[in-house]
Amino acid sequence: MAGNTRGRLKERFEGIHRNFDWSMVHCQAALVLVKDHNPKLSEGIEALGKGISALDELAQSIYLKL
Repeated sequence: MAGNTRGRLKERFEGIHRNFDWSMVHCQAALVLVKDHNPKLSEGIEALGKGISALDELAQSIYLKL
């Protein structure tokens, strides 16, 4: 793979990671807002956070292989 393509791919996956980080920040803030008021919604937000973490791990795995 050409070095230029590799560098661009690494930039993209770094951007994916940063966006996942922000998604986790927003999930945590949402949990604070609903934690005492809506337990079912809290469970959904926690599940979303776990899914985001799993996707982030996959993206990081690809990034490390580039």
